[in-house]
This record gives sequence, C-alpha cells and structure tokens, in this order.
Amino acid sequence: MLKKLALAAALGVAALNVQADTVSYGWEDGVGTVLGEFGSGMQYSNTDALAYSGSRSLLVEDVDTGTSGTPQGYVAWVTGLTDGDTVDASFWAFDTSAGASPSVRIWGHYTTGSDVNSYSGSAGGNNTYSGDTTWSQLSQSWVFDSASGTRDGLMVEVRFYDSTSVTTGSALIDDLVVTSSAGTISVPGSVSAVPLPGAVWLFGSGMLGLVSLMRKRA
Repeated sequence: MLKKLALAAALGVAALNVQADTVSYGWEDGVGTVLGEFGSGMQYSNTDALAYSGSRSLLVEDVDTGTSGTPQGYVAWVTGLTDGDTVDASFWAFDTSAGASPSVRIWGHYTTGSDVNSYSGSAGGNNTYSGDTTWSQLSQSWVFDSASGTRDGLMVEVRFYDSTSVTTGSALIDDLVVTSSAGTISVPGSVSAVPLPGAVWLFGSGMLGLVSLMRKRA
C-alpha cells in the first residue's frame, strides 16, 4: 500500500488506485476531472449541472472553434500490465445532439513507464457514440499487448468528436467503472492533473444548454 501511495504522489494525478480489482468513480468528490489530456481547445470540469447518478459528473467542452482532430481526456490509467492481462472499462455519456456531433466514445492507448502523458500506440476502442439526448453506456474490453515488453500501461480515454459545421459543444461523463486482471488502476480521485483556469469561464454556452435541457425535463 505504501508503494501505491508513493506512486500516486509521484504522478500527482491518482488519488485512488487498486491492484487487480475493480474501481468505480463518479466525480462525486467535486474536485476530480481527468488525469491528463491530448489536443487543444478543450475544457474539463467537475459539475453538478446533470448526473447519471449521484449529483456530479465530468463536463467535457470544446470551447475553441479551431479545435481539430479528436481530443481526448484521460479518465483511467492501468499500469503494471503484461501480455494477456485484461482491462474492461465503461462510463455513461450524455450529449444534446441526437445522432450528430458533438459526441463522445470510449477509447484507449498504451503507455510506458510512470509518465501520464506517454503514448505508445493506440489500443483501439468501441465504435458506438453517445447520442439520442439521453444517457448511454459506452464500454470496451482490451487484452493487453506489451509490444515485446516496450509498454506496460493502458490509458482509458473519453474521445470527443465535433465536425466542420459544429465546431464547439459539450458532453457529460459519469459512473466510470474499470476492472483489470492485474496492475494498478488509477482514476482522477480528489486530485486534478489538468489545471482549471477560471471557474466562470468553464461554465460556457455548452453548460447553459445542458442546464436548460435539465430544467425542461424536470
């Protein structure tokens, strides 16, 4: 246990980690966001605007009209893996655009060593997107491939998609569950690895739209 706490302190990202087990996380601590990210123009915040269960969730926002590619927020990291180990992950996602952008899906990539930002190739993911203006569960299973011992971790991602005609938008993520047959599972917990610049700015037009939709349903 002391070794696990030392690793968490060194990474500065993992407040909750368990070896060869299942970890559930719902952003209920009011602080955690993501472990890291790839891509510019995105904001991640812990919000009470709408939740699948409990009272809080992760708000994922594209706030930059110039964002390109498929930005990713890292929501879970499994380290200490070897060939044949299995990782199963799922989360619930919500967006306000039925069958259209913006939307998210669950994805993964391989890592090496103790750097949360390391990238050692795509691990693939599920081709099912969020949508239909309701909560939907997205899940994926991986069998770990160490590439002849050159990588030892797997990062679970929320991958965000908008389009040339829809250049900004948002989605909500809740009730993350990760099960691994080996290694150590890390989730955001009570420590945020991504600085949150200005709480007011985070609650942009995407948030207002979600709050409005929530009130209409109430």
